[in-house]
Amino acid sequence: MTLPNPTDQAEKSENADPAAVVREIVVGVAGVEVRPDESFFDLGLDSIQLMQICNDINERYGEVIDLFLLFENPTINDCVAVVASRSAS
Repeated sequence: MTLPNPTDQAEKSENADPAAVVREIVVGVAGVEVRPDESFFDLGLDSIQLMQICNDINERYGEVIDLFLLFENPTINDCVAVVASRSAS
């Protein structure tokens, strides 16, 4: 009998909360704590870091965000709204 992998279960539960997942991704790329309403541009993130955020979000949720959407929605709260709306459709 194979026991479930706790890491797999944690990822599944994290996917249920886009705010936590997006925050984790942005903090990981930025390397600093980020407020949900703080602009990625105010943090000084460059286009390569923004592309990494896009790629990481899309790995978790499918193709839900691109670089242009990220430029138009440059906060964690904005990204969560995009993920939620595009994942639902």
